[in-house]
Amino acid sequence: MPTIDGLLLDMNGLFRHWHNTGAQTSEQRAGLPAGAIARYAYDHPSYRLARVGVITDQQWADDVAERLAKDYGPAVREHLAAWRSDRGEPDSTMVELLRQMREHVPVGVLSNCTDALPADLDHHNIEFDFVFASAHLGVDKPSPLAFRAAAEHMGLPPTKLGYFDDEPTFVRAAKSVGMQAQLFETAETFASHLRSFGLPVKCEKHGNQ
Repeated sequence: MPTIDGLLLDMNGLFRHWHNTGAQTSEQRAGLPAGAIARYAYDHPSYRLARVGVITDQQWADDVAERLAKDYGPAVREHLAAWRSDRGEPDSTMVELLRQMREHVPVGVLSNCTDALPADLDHHNIEFDFVFASAHLGVDKPSPLAFRAAAEHMGLPPTKLGYFDDEPTFVRAAKSVGMQAQLFETAETFASHLRSFGLPVKCEKHGNQ
């Protein structure tokens, strides 16, 4: 029998990988310096506002386009579609492990992201039992409130949840509320940890990782 009653997992770095090809394409087409979109999009305070639900994903993207157009000219707006349409690449090995996990315990995803998370999951055909975007919770990791809110919505005490993340700070935060948290390193070590929780999963490598 499993020694946990549920799993709560990070999204990016586990089930989705970003290669930033869309941003690079948009920068090349718009004549922007390399890395400009990252600086205007993710290094700006507006991204934090979108991440905790103060503004929507679309409002944040519109703000990014407005500031880029102001500094580099209005034609920039015409070349941002590649950036916006890039939703990362799913990890098929992890998606298959997710399918196996859900046969035994409920599985939730907790991600620091905008309200675009549900649509992104649909886009990649990734199914969780519970979906927690920080934008919907109104609080992001590493706040203990984010972990407690997710556990409450899952109807489980934090001590009965396994948690995995590739960010050590977030693992430490999950442990602080009582979750059985582990650092995610590879799909193979992840599967080994799951088996130690009593989940009979098999890790079979797939091509899209």
